[in-house]
Amino acid sequence: MAQFTQSEKDVFRTAPFFKGVPADVVFRLFDIGDAVHFPKNTHVSAIGDTVDPVFFVMSGLLRISACAESGRRITFLLVKRGEPYNLLGPYLDCGRFLEAEAARPTRCLRIQGNQFMTFVTDHPVIVPNILRWIGIGLDSANSRILDLMEKKVENRVLRVLSTLYEKFGTPLLFTSQEISEIAGTTPESTLRTMGQLRDMGIITTQRGQIRIHDPAALKNIEFGSLKI
Repeated sequence: MAQFTQSEKDVFRTAPFFKGVPADVVFRLFDIGDAVHFPKNTHVSAIGDTVDPVFFVMSGLLRISACAESGRRITFLLVKRGEPYNLLGPYLDCGRFLEAEAARPTRCLRIQGNQFMTFVTDHPVIVPNILRWIGIGLDSANSRILDLMEKKVENRVLRVLSTLYEKFGTPLLFTSQEISEIAGTTPESTLRTMGQLRDMGIITTQRGQIRIHDPAALKNIEFGSLKI
């Protein structure tokens, strides 16, 4: 098995996913897993794959998306350091309609499905955390569906920027293409909306970075009147 640094283990011990789980239980995961590295834009899993391992991000970022036959991709979940991906995989015996891709160079703790299921059986203290995280993922997916059904393009971009700010702070290291995939719109519409936000002093941008200067304004529904 791969060797892990104490700082990597400490990241997991303090991560929200492991809240309330004893440190010795958290560290046990490192005994049963190995380290795997994914270069930027490489797939962790593709649509239709039966994915058995569970992954915990140690550094970098995973982008979880659904793709239509037309090739259009909608990102509905971003998995950052200390967070899991594919918690249900070991319990399913079928292909998934999702794909997971490294949005940044990403290093993960990989735990094979049978070992993860044994770990959960031996340490039931983690079960509420798993259920809570699955619930968060479902809420995120449902929210994305409702946004696509009911919200205007500009509202979706505002919501995405606000959500990313709450998760990652500022600056946001995302391109307009990535923002458009999360918002479920075109890069052109995203650029127009962000241009208006720049003119209003709410954000500033430079290549691959978005700085949020007025996060409260992103939640202001009056900005829904922005014209695209």
